[in-house]
Amino acid sequence: MKTGVPTKPMANWQRSLKNASITLAFPIAMWVIMEVLCQSVMQRHVFNSMLDVQNYVRMVGISVCTALALSYNLGHGRFDMSLGAQRMVVTVIGGNIALSLGFGTAGIIIFAFLFGLVFGTLVGAIFVATRIPAMVLGVGIALIYECIAFAGSRGQGLQLFGVGSAATLSNMYLTIGVVVAAAFFVLVIDRFTKFGFYARAINGSQRITNDCGINIFGHAIGCYTIAGGLVSFSGVFDAAYRGGMDAELGFASNSVIMTNCFPMFLGKYMSRWAGSDAIGIIFSTMTIRLFQTGLSVLKVSATDQQVYTMAAFLIFLIINANGSFFAERRAVQLRIAEAKTKKNSIKGGT
Repeated sequence: MKTGVPTKPMANWQRSLKNASITLAFPIAMWVIMEVLCQSVMQRHVFNSMLDVQNYVRMVGISVCTALALSYNLGHGRFDMSLGAQRMVVTVIGGNIALSLGFGTAGIIIFAFLFGLVFGTLVGAIFVATRIPAMVLGVGIALIYECIAFAGSRGQGLQLFGVGSAATLSNMYLTIGVVVAAAFFVLVIDRFTKFGFYARAINGSQRITNDCGINIFGHAIGCYTIAGGLVSFSGVFDAAYRGGMDAELGFASNSVIMTNCFPMFLGKYMSRWAGSDAIGIIFSTMTIRLFQTGLSVLKVSATDQQVYTMAAFLIFLIINANGSFFAERRAVQLRIAEAKTKKNSIKGGT
């Protein structure tokens, strides 16, 4: 073996370490920036107590589950506008049924998850049967699901405040456990199953994938089903954090989906270093929530926080869309320089 030449395992290890460092750098850099600002302006830390840490973990868990659900359809070009309503209806209906049967934390999670699978599958089946554009279908389904949640709970939604059997739903470690399990499930599905392989093939070309014999419509139903199950965790933890969930009408449920588009897109961008969309979404959500937590410490209103977050989202989309601009510009300059060199060499030869 030649000295000074790294072996392949060593090179892979170094690459993995570099990618892990870049992934961790996003939330760490954001924490440092917000910590400096909070110390300078408010003379306090971003996290001043254990309660601050617990609230941060809960909000990260809620956003991660929503962003993971979004990634299953939006990653294939289907913007499922019904996810917010799915989140509402499965939490309200599933949670109330679980409480009426005398179940506690585990029952609420299980019933919401099962209803999430059912309602998600229903949306996917309607999409495949009708071939209506996903965004248009999502709006219609969302309005129907909101009505079901409202009528099914008689306008009361799901009330968890003061319900002793559901007290552990707001436990920080339960949130961490469920989020890690959900991310691990997504990682395994995407990396080690035919479903994940088909997803990558469909992203390349749906027509070629269909010609190869892969059932792209069955795969679409599967994506809707998984998304429905994942978003149910977001609804349950959000209800536990707020003490309940209202049954809202008028497409109000969609706001949570639009808010979590940023973590989903940033997570997919970070997956080039994180190794998977699931891990990328976790760290992107941690980064964005650190930004919002810091703004809260700086006494920025909730409305202004949304303005700053969406502005950052817009800047990210612009940069991401034009990421190859400078590389393409350099390539053009190199081709021009090469052409000039060849022209001069021809002239010199003559």
